[in-house]
Amino acid sequence: MRLEKPYRKKQTATIQLNCAPDDVFALMCPVREHDWDLSWKTTSIYSSSGLVEQDCMFTTFADGKEATWVTTAHDAQVRRLTMYKVIPGDVATRLDIAVYDVVSGCAATISYEHTALSDTGVKIVDQHTAERYDAMMDSWKQMIHGYLGEDNARLAS
Repeated sequence: MRLEKPYRKKQTATIQLNCAPDDVFALMCPVREHDWDLSWKTTSIYSSSGLVEQDCMFTTFADGKEATWVTTAHDAQVRRLTMYKVIPGDVATRLDIAVYDVVSGCAATISYEHTALSDTGVKIVDQHTAERYDAMMDSWKQMIHGYLGEDNARLAS
């Protein structure tokens, strides 16, 4: 057995959204993401309800390789979920999302933690820069506002 210190990077951001928290949380789903992110592509989804749920699994392509995602925690009552994405032999990623009420709508705290599983994985983890993460979160905010309505996008600026 080999025991290694993990090579890991965690990034967290909170985005403010002038939208109802339940509406935003419902979009944090591999099926519903197709509604607001036109670049989102899944290849297979395994779900009893047809939407995200505890133990929902799905596949995507990441870094030119197939990735498997597993929803390990999903609680719509408190609007929190945790998913793991694994690109076999390269990277394991934990995604945590929490959506909560604020005075002007809601906020979503989104954390990605990438762990390298190989030398190739180290290179993939290193590609996740602060600038790239900030751009992704700005994009999420704009796409969610665009999908949920023009009034929300105007008021969020």
